[in-house]
Amino acid sequence: MTETSDSVEPRIVYLDEPTYITTGFLRSLAELGPVKVYYDRPNPAEAARRLADADIVIVEWTRLTRELLYKARHLKHIATVLSATDQVDLAAARQLGISVSHCPQYSVASVADHALTCVAALRRKLLPAHAAASAGVQHRYVPYRGRESGELVLGLLGVGRIGQAVAKQAAQLGMRVLGTNSSGTPVPGIDIVPLDELVRRSDVISVQVPARPDTAHLLSADLISNLRPDAIVISVSRHSVIDVEALVQRHRAGKLGGVALDDTPDDLVPALTAVPNTLLTPGVAWYTERARQENLHEVLDNVRSYLSGECRNAAF
Repeated sequence: MTETSDSVEPRIVYLDEPTYITTGFLRSLAELGPVKVYYDRPNPAEAARRLADADIVIVEWTRLTRELLYKARHLKHIATVLSATDQVDLAAARQLGISVSHCPQYSVASVADHALTCVAALRRKLLPAHAAASAGVQHRYVPYRGRESGELVLGLLGVGRIGQAVAKQAAQLGMRVLGTNSSGTPVPGIDIVPLDELVRRSDVISVQVPARPDTAHLLSADLISNLRPDAIVISVSRHSVIDVEALVQRHRAGKLGGVALDDTPDDLVPALTAVPNTLLTPGVAWYTERARQENLHEVLDNVRSYLSGECRNAAF
């Protein structure tokens, strides 16, 4: 724990193990009020203790449940360092009058770059080709025939900030870009089509939607069964938005061209890694030097904005 100020109000608590933090960030926070930073991931009882006297909490890993929020008697604002807000019980926060901010901007470019890097690796079958070369195979071509970007139709499941950034880069590579949204609202540079049509027509499906109750298994077993036999599936979302078990079954049957997931259910990791042309990453789609720096700026701006009465990047 680090204490950085002796002033009284507002009391700011960084609740849990910062992935990245700087003295400059802490100095700027301390100008707003007394700051305590904790460098571990608390259990619920310890989280409740840390929240007890906080006016503002910055959170990264801890699930802020209804029970925890009801115990946080002084809490007025939650600043999550993530773009997602699924770790906070938003309904309880709203009921208690606790405002919530998130960080939707800092990782847009990095996540889009990650998604298209995965597309490139899978469409050129670099993972199985690397395994073959590492085993001493040379100048064997047929199993590793790739596809050029200009041949592909990219289907975006999610056409928000990240989806639009993926679309822009994909178009520059010559891909035709389809997308889907619940409203059918036009999006510049993306042909909006119904979800079932997008699945049938796309060579690559890129998933970038927030995890919410209404997006659970949005890429469902039925939709997965309608994917093209050589389709590539990329996801930078929480695994809950995909029926991953159905995806595994289709991939194991040899009916997909490749799969890349940045979040995977633990119990399905062995089955997925056993299938060639599978790329699993541990939630690092956002993680670049620039994104780390911009994340701190966004968190700080959100806290300052709340204190000024504006609540920038409000979650509701």
